[in-house]
Formats: sequence, C-alpha cells, structure tokens
Amino acid sequence: MTGVQSSLNNNDKHLKSLHKSKSGYMLIGTGVIIVLSSMVLSAVKFGVTFGTIFLGAVGILLILWGFFNKLKKIERYKGVANIFQKILNVLFVIWLTSFFIIQGLIFSAAVSSENVKVDYVVVLGAGLRGEEPSVILTKRLIKSLDYLEKNPDIKVIVSGGQGPGETITEAEAMSRYLVKNGIAEQRIFKEEKSTSTKENILYTKEILTIIGNGEKQEIAIITSEFHLFRAKFLAQRNGLEPQGIPAKTPTYVLVNYLIREYFAIVKSFIFDY
Repeated sequence: MTGVQSSLNNNDKHLKSLHKSKSGYMLIGTGVIIVLSSMVLSAVKFGVTFGTIFLGAVGILLILWGFFNKLKKIERYKGVANIFQKILNVLFVIWLTSFFIIQGLIFSAAVSSENVKVDYVVVLGAGLRGEEPSVILTKRLIKSLDYLEKNPDIKVIVSGGQGPGETITEAEAMSRYLVKNGIAEQRIFKEEKSTSTKENILYTKEILTIIGNGEKQEIAIITSEFHLFRAKFLAQRNGLEPQGIPAKTPTYVLVNYLIREYFAIVKSFIFDY
C-alpha cells in the first residue's frame, strides 16, 4: 500500500513538474509574440511610441517570467530564480492593478454634462480617411451636432491637425461636416495645428484666450467616452475646468480602444505637462 501511495505521489510530482514546464514555455511564447507585435507596430504603423515600448516591455517581462519558471527546476539556480520570479509576480500585480484602476477612471469620467450651459464646446479630432471623418470622429460629430442644435447660442471649436493619410486637417473636415448639417460657419472656430490630445488642449487654450480677450471661458469637451478622462485630465492640468460630453463608441471596437487608452493615460500622467 505504501509503495502504491509513493508511486501516486511521484506521479503527482511529475505532473506538476510537467505543468510548470509547459507554463514556462507558454509564458515565453506569449512574450515573444508580444515583443514581435510591438516591433511590427513600431515599424509599420505607429513608429516608436510610449505604447509600443510599453507593449514590448510587457512581452519581455513575460519572457523573463517563463525563463525563471524553468530555471527553478535547476537546483543550483533555484534560489535566485525564486527571488526574481517573486519580483516579477509583484510587478505583474502592480501592472494589473493599475490597469483596472485606470479603466475605472475612464468609465467614471464618461458621464455626460450636456445639460450644463457653457460658452464653447470643443470637439476633438479622431482621424480621417482622406477627407472623410473616421467612424470614431463621425460619432463625435453627431454628438456635437445634437448639442449645437439644442444650444444655438453656443459656439464650437473643432480641434485637429493633419496626420498621415489625411488630405486636409481634421478641423477642416469637422467644420465642413457641421456646416453641411446646418451649423452656421460664424459659430465655428478651427484649431488646425494639433497632432495629439495634449496639443488639442494647448492650442485650443490659445484660441480661447484670444477670442475671450483673456477672460476665462466655460467649455465642454466632446470626445469619445473612452477618451474623455484623459482629455479632461490634460485640460485641468493646463488650467481649464471643462465639462465633458461623451460620444458613443461602436461596441465592436470599444475594447481595443480601452486597452490603447490605458497606455495613453499612463504616458500622459508621466510625460504630458
């Protein structure tokens, strides 16, 4: 009976060891895929950005995690491997916690203030296909049009420069859309230099200072719900106190944008002053 029990225990240990070995390979494989994805995104689409660097760093951490998982099986390296794996475990928990905290901030900020009266609404750009607004930008413009029709005394600042693949500025495309749908051209101010959310805010603030003769203007920012927290945060960091009006994001792309926005918010917290 004792021999049978011993055999069962050995089998159990073997299965656990096999599971750990497979787990190590899976972590390393996943890490390699993430690092390669980061490199491809950098080379083909986004260039070297905080987001692609962060993604690559996550991949490297997974590779190290899997490597130390396997290294623990070698007796002479077991102590060192355990220490490093504990450090990686702590880093992973910190990252995961930060991810959920920031997602909570995103959803808590996506509360509409559209019934509040302001002097100006600011519509943030979101990419064009040639001269045509992207799906995300169209949603923002629909929300803007609805607000401006209900508040005919309020003016609008459309904010967005010209990026790759765009034949006109985003501000110009937004202005054309609003005019085409009945908004008087005199109500529209264009900010056409910005290429990021930070620049959206800084250049819009310059326009507000000029048209307001230095007096503080009450504003509401219209942007996608996933983007509203960062837009308001950067506005507040630069001396503005905006209301927020979220535009609906299509469900089929929302998860992708929420993940991307996490990296953008971390970047803004650290670098966007």
